[in-house]
Amino acid sequence: MKSTVFGLLVLLSAVTGCRSMPEPLKLQAVSVARVVELARPKGLVPVQSGDSTIRVDLRYATPDNVFKQVLYPSGFPALTAAATAKKLVAANRFLKAHGLGLKVLDAYRPPEVQWQLFQKYQDDRYVADPRKKWSKHCYGRAVDATLVDLAGREQEMPSSFDDFSKKAAAAYTGPDAAVRHRLALLQRAMTTAGLSLYQDEWWHFNDLSDPAALSGQPVFGKEIGL
Repeated sequence: MKSTVFGLLVLLSAVTGCRSMPEPLKLQAVSVARVVELARPKGLVPVQSGDSTIRVDLRYATPDNVFKQVLYPSGFPALTAAATAKKLVAANRFLKAHGLGLKVLDAYRPPEVQWQLFQKYQDDRYVADPRKKWSKHCYGRAVDATLVDLAGREQEMPSSFDDFSKKAAAAYTGPDAAVRHRLALLQRAMTTAGLSLYQDEWWHFNDLSDPAALSGQPVFGKEIGL
C-alpha cells in the first residue's frame, strides 16, 4: 500500500511539475555594486553596461505596476545576460537613427519574484508558471521594453505595460497609425538585433540565441545578494 501511495505521489509530481517554490525577497535596500559583483560570474551584467543612454524604469521596483506593489528591493539594478545586453546596444543604436531610444521596464527577474507574480495572476499566457518552467526573465534572457524620445519622454504604445488583454498583442490592430509606426520600429530594432517577439505582449522580447542557457536552474536572487 505504501509503495502504491509513493508511486502516485511521484506520478503527480511529474505531471504537475511540482517543485519547492522560493520565499519572497526581502525588500530592504541592497548594494548595487555588491549585486553587480555577484551577478557577473553568473553571466548577468547591468543593462546599461554597453550603452549608458538606454533608459531604465524597473516597474516592479516601484508601485507603478499592474499589481500596485513593490516586488524588487530598493537599489536592485537592471541586469541581463551579457549576450542579451549586447543586443540591446544594437537595438538602441537602430532607434537613435529614428530619433527614439529604448527604455527597459524589466529584465532579469529573480525566480522569487516570478513565483509571486504567478500567484497574483495565474494565467501563463502572460505570467509563466514556475511549476512548469521558469520565465526566460529568470535567466536574464528576456527584456520588457518600450520607446522614449531622445529627451526620455515615454511614447504612446498599443497599451500600458502588463495590460493583460488583447490590446497587449504584438500584432497591433488598432486605428492609430503613429502607434503602429512606433511599434513597428521597436519590433524591427529588437528583431534586427537578434531578439524575438512574444505574440501576447508587445513589450516582451526573448533572446533565444543560446537554448542551453535556458536549461537547468535560473539564477536566484539570494545568489546575488538580494
